[in-house]
Formats: sequence, structure tokens, C-alpha cells
Amino acid sequence: MKNFIDNVMARFKEKYDAKDNDTKSTFIDLPPDIKQSSRTSQYDNSDSDDIDNLATFVLSSDDLTSRQNDQIIPSNQNLKKGRWVTQYESITIHGRTIERGFIYVGAQLDTLVGYGIEPSLIDERLSVSPPKFIHSMTTIYSDESLGYWPAYVQLSPACRGIYLDWLASDRTHPNIPIGYVFIYFNGLERRVIESISEDNVSDDEFISLYNEVYRLHTIYGEQSSFYNYSARLLEFMTLVRSPLFEDRLQANQVSPPPANSHNLIFKMQLAKIVTLKQPVPTTLAWEWLVFSNEYHFKTPARRCASEFKDLFDVLYQKAYPKGFMVAPNKTKLKLNYNAASRAIGYVDLTLDDLQDASVLKAPVKKLTAIAEQCNEALDAYSRYLGRDNNDKMDIDAILLLPEVLTERPDYQNKYPAIKDFKLWAESIVLNNEGLTTVDALWRCIHERSSNAPASSHALPRSLTKKHHEHIINLAERVGFGVVPDPRYYQAKLKSDGYVVIFRGGHGHDFEPSAAFYQISLALRLGAMVATIDGHVDKQEVDTLLTITEQDQSLSSIEKSSLKAYLLWRLNTPSNMAGLKSKLSALSEDHVSFISHFIISVALADGQVKPNQVKQIEKLYQALGLDKQAVISDIHHITSNRNLSKTTTALNQKADIMGDAISTAVKDSSHQPFVFDKELLAAYESDTGDAKAMLASIFADEDIADDADEDSGVLSDAPVDDDTAHNTLVKGLDTTHSQLYQQLISKEVWQREEAEVLCESLNLMINGAIETINDWAFDNVDAPVLDDDDNLVIDFEIVDELKTLV
Repeated sequence: MKNFIDNVMARFKEKYDAKDNDTKSTFIDLPPDIKQSSRTSQYDNSDSDDIDNLATFVLSSDDLTSRQNDQIIPSNQNLKKGRWVTQYESITIHGRTIERGFIYVGAQLDTLVGYGIEPSLIDERLSVSPPKFIHSMTTIYSDESLGYWPAYVQLSPACRGIYLDWLASDRTHPNIPIGYVFIYFNGLERRVIESISEDNVSDDEFISLYNEVYRLHTIYGEQSSFYNYSARLLEFMTLVRSPLFEDRLQANQVSPPPANSHNLIFKMQLAKIVTLKQPVPTTLAWEWLVFSNEYHFKTPARRCASEFKDLFDVLYQKAYPKGFMVAPNKTKLKLNYNAASRAIGYVDLTLDDLQDASVLKAPVKKLTAIAEQCNEALDAYSRYLGRDNNDKMDIDAILLLPEVLTERPDYQNKYPAIKDFKLWAESIVLNNEGLTTVDALWRCIHERSSNAPASSHALPRSLTKKHHEHIINLAERVGFGVVPDPRYYQAKLKSDGYVVIFRGGHGHDFEPSAAFYQISLALRLGAMVATIDGHVDKQEVDTLLTITEQDQSLSSIEKSSLKAYLLWRLNTPSNMAGLKSKLSALSEDHVSFISHFIISVALADGQVKPNQVKQIEKLYQALGLDKQAVISDIHHITSNRNLSKTTTALNQKADIMGDAISTAVKDSSHQPFVFDKELLAAYESDTGDAKAMLASIFADEDIADDADEDSGVLSDAPVDDDTAHNTLVKGLDTTHSQLYQQLISKEVWQREEAEVLCESLNLMINGAIETINDWAFDNVDAPVLDDDDNLVIDFEIVDELKTLV
């Protein structure tokens, strides 16, 4: 046999000048504007550095040249030289008919390096066990002769027989010891390496070899060592004849090589990009980060790998829309292939005209910065998935994903909760103008969460701040807004109430204008007037809608939100129980301002009808105002607006003078709603903020309670037993701090004793639990109190709260 190393070196130094009619593709595909490099190869018989334990192997101290066999090989100077049996050739060996080849058969075939016999060579002179038919349920025999680096010549007769039986089968037995597969794989590997220096392997055979290795990889790739070796060989083959594979890979005619730690393809692609002075694309940037020794992936990248990769792609494209450029360096590109067979060792290819940019550190720093952004954005999501019984399909998990991911169509299809909610919201807007019950909304969200416990399907008695955030965030993720949104309206969702969904949503940058707050308050008061008698007149609704539609100072988002708010207000009974007490505490000037404001809303369309006067009187009475003052208040407002020159008739009783009132204002043109300017100016000159006063007066009771809560964390200062219950917790008021400190003194509280504890602090247990859990959610995204039959303290969350500063 001619010297293999010399032939390889000579082959590598050939010009890159393959002709179109060649039967064999050239080695290494270089772009036409990159000059041919001088290529050198080095073979070495040192052991591979990948020493994964093979679970089915029995380790042996024997080697290729010294083994005691029960088989004595006859001495013969004219040994039959080993030959390659092709894929389409049938051969019979010891009573087994092997229909397809891919094997070396003969008595003499040296290793490519060192001394010894090719481990895959089937020597027909050696004795074997009788033939045995192998099927998927057959128990496969093996013994100590099947060592770590197995060779056919070293096997016992029984193992040789089993190996030949497997070759005669379809070679798919799922539980065959991996050593047998490696003997077969060594022959395929040798054939590929030989093809580099010899012209006896056609492109068709090379593709057949690739497909056979890939088939083995899919069947036996669960064994880690075989996965790595087979994946590396497949990668190496695509580089050895890259022109042969390029079109076939793009056309899906062959499967791409599996991922592996030997980044040969990446290095080659990066070298081409740098040499051609092209920007680094997203896919190559990600591979650079993966293969770099300068960066180690943190927990979010390991726990939620696909989301991390997708987010990296998004952020890289945002930072470098066209990719970043890399200046060529001086380090020459080397491609190393470590063979599975000891008869080959390793191949070291140096390409002088290509630079190894993968060793550069500056570009990796840019990629590391993006990776750290991904870690930060996915940290909460990762921590959620790290807790017991949590699943990425949970609605809570989905809401922790960055919106740049969940707004993508593929993510909305990937997560049923998002996709189903979007379809449901579309139907509600289309069929019912967005109006639905909170109960229906809750069921739509939580019954679609795949891993949610049954208890989470039930609508709670009251919705916490965290509940509101979940609902609003999910709606915004799919392009909808929710009304009432506590961030912009002085109201919260009620478990037994309604909610309105509108297209577009408020968006991230929504900043309500002064006009928005004025109109929202006007709509609330208008809804009070319109619904005071339990019936809503269409004309009144049209009037209130006109207030919104004709105000040119409102943005389109504000108008959409306000229309939804009006629909919600008209379907939500106004709670005026606490308004009397609030108004009774105001000064006479303040009360006068409120009453005049109500009239200003009622006169928004420039008309006052008798039934409206009666409704205003009822509203005055419900608010504890003097209903006899309605006529004079109307007179005052209409005078300021110059709506009529003859308003003295307004001093008569409303029930007999309705026509006069209507006549007095009927000529007024419809104008966008504005507060009575003189009224506002006078009030603001006295108090400085009319809007704030009105908002506080007409805010829902539960909103006012929320405003008193301050966000913060538990102090980690040492607390002794005598003062523990009096320690003030950051973010909780004094009373709730005392309750929290007492609750964390033990893990489980009976419901009754927890109620007694709350009563001693003048707290209602449900509200107290809600307040403390809201505080915990604000800081660690998890509740600290589990309110079931008993009250259970989550001490992991307690410890997490203590570590915050």
C-alpha cells in the first residue's frame, strides 16, 4: 500500500480547479474570490480526547497486537488483501448472506497509522458461532472481548457470530451493544478518510455513506459517545465535499449534520464571511456565542433554551440590523477531526488563505452583552419554571416572557392560552362590542392553562392587584385593552361585574392627557345621570359618545379607551354609598363645584329635558345635595355658556317647566365637551387642582385603599423575639407589618386562629391576606401566604423577601 500520509498531503496541495464533468467533487468549498490555500494534513495515532464511558462495554487491557485467542490464525505469506464491499454487493460469510455491504472483508488490511490490523476488517478465516436470526426482540450476546476500542479480530467466536448476524439483518436492532455498531462505524469512517486521497469513491457512494452514518446516528445516537463521533463524521463529510452537499442540503435531499461540540462547519462559515468582508448574520452570531470559550451560559439559557435563543436573535437584529463586521486576523484556520477508530487517530487540516476569526475576543464581548440582556429579561420566567409543579404552558409563565416574543405569531400559536384568548377576545368585540363578564374572562384565561390546578379555575371573591396585572398584560400581549384599567380609571374589576375589551389596547407608552381625565370623569357622572332611574336612553348614550368623539384634543387610543369605559359604566351600577359621607366632609365651595360640574355634564349636548332634570334631582338627592338647587345650578351654567337670554323660567318647578328649559337651550350648537371654564378657573385658583379633588371624590372605594399601599421589601435588620411583632416591614403599613411578623412565626395556621389574630389588629382576614400577598408579588413574583383550608406560610418566599434590599 502506498504511503497514505504522502498521498493525503499531495491531495491537499492540489489546485482548486475541479472540472464540471469530474466524477468526484473537490475538497473544501472556497468562494471563487478566495485564492487557493495550501493544505496540509497530519495523522496521528494518539488517543481521542473524547473518552465517554460506553455503558455496554467491558473494559479490557488487551490491544490490537497482543491478544490471546482460542483461534490460531494459519500462517500464510500470500494473505488475501482486504477489500471494500460496496452497498449493492451481496456476500456470504460463514453461512450468513449479507445483502448490502459497507464493510471491509479479507485477511490483510493495515491501519492507516501505526501498526496493526484494520479493526473493522472481517477475516473470513476466523471461527464464528452458528448463524442466528436477529429480530427486534432478540437478546444480543456480548462478552469481555467487546472492549472499549473493539476490533473484529479481537472478538470471541460467539461475538463474531453475533456481529455477522447483525450485518445480515437490517442493522436496526435497538438494544445491540454499541461496540458492535462501532466496529461497523469504523469501516465507514475509514472509507470516508481514504476518499480524501484516493479517487475511488464517487459522489453517489459518498452520499450513500453519509446517509448510512446518519441512519446509524438516528438509531443509536442516544448513546452519548456514538452521538458525538457520528455527528462529527457527518459534519466532516459535508466539509470534505462541500460542493456536493451545499445544494442537497438546501433542497432537503440530505439531512443536515447534527449539532456537536466540534464546530468545524461554524469555523469554516465564519472564515468565509470574514474573508469576503460580509457582516456576521444572526445564525452565525449565535453559533459563535455557543462555541466560544469566553462565555458560559447561565441558568435562564439552560432552563429555557429555545426562548433564550429566540430572544438572542431578536436583540441581535435590533442591535445590528445588518450584522457586525469583523476585521481579518492573522491566525490561520485549522480544521481538526478526531476519529473514533484507533486506526485513524485524527486529521488536522490547515487552510492558509482563511483566518480563524473564532479566536477573537472583541466580537464575543458584543455577543456576551446581548446574552446578558437575555438573562435579565428571562430571569423571572426561568425562576418560575424552576419551582415545583410549574409549567411553561401556565398563564403565569407566559406572562413572564418578554413581549417581543409573545407578540410573534409563532409564539401565539405555540402557547394555546395566548392563541385561544386572542380568538375569544376577537369574538367578544365582534359580537358584543367587547362587553363580557369578569367570570367569563377568568374562565377563558385559566381553563386553558395546561398545568393549572383545578382550584385556580374558580373565580376568587375579590381580584387582587396581581390578578388585574395578569388580565391586563395578557390582553395587551394579543393587541387588546381592558376597561376598567386601574392605571387610568378610578375603578377595579369586580368578580360579579362586567369588563369591556377593546382592540388596540393602551400600549406601553400611553400617557393620558388632561382632557382624558376630564372626559372620563364626565362620562362617569353622565352615566350616573343616565342610569339613575335604572333605564338608559339611547339619546343619552349618543350624547355621551358625542362628548368623546368630537373632542379633537383626544388621541385615537384615548377615544377607544373612553368609549369602552362608557360602555362599562352604563352596565355597571354606580356605587354612591360612600359619596354622601365624602361630600359631607367638603366645604360649601367644594360642594358647589361638584353640583355645578354635574350640571355641566348634563348640559353637554346643549339641551335639558324635563326627565333629565328629574334624574339630576335624584342624583343630587343620592349624593346628599339639595335637589331644590338643580334649577338654579342649571341657570348658572347656561348663563355662563350664553345658551339662553331668558332663563328665569328655570326657577319654576322642573316637572311643569320642562318645555321652557328645552326651548331655552334648543338653539345651542353641539360642541365638544369642556368643563365650564370660569368654574374651573375659579376653583383652581382656590385649590390648585380641581381634577384631583374630583377624582378622589368619585374614586371607587377599593382604589382608594390601594393608593395607601407602598411598595417595598422586608428589612433584613436583626430582630429579637421581644420586638419581632413590632418591626415595620418595608412596603406594609404598621398593622399589616405586625400581622406578617406574627404569621411567619410558624408554618401552618388554623383558619380560626388566623381570624382571631386579624381581629386583634382590627383587620379582615381576606383583605389582610390579599394585601400581604400583593406586597410579596410586587417584590418576588410569588405569594407568601397560601390560603386554603388552613393558612400556610411559604418560608422559601419569606427567605427570598429577606434577601431583597
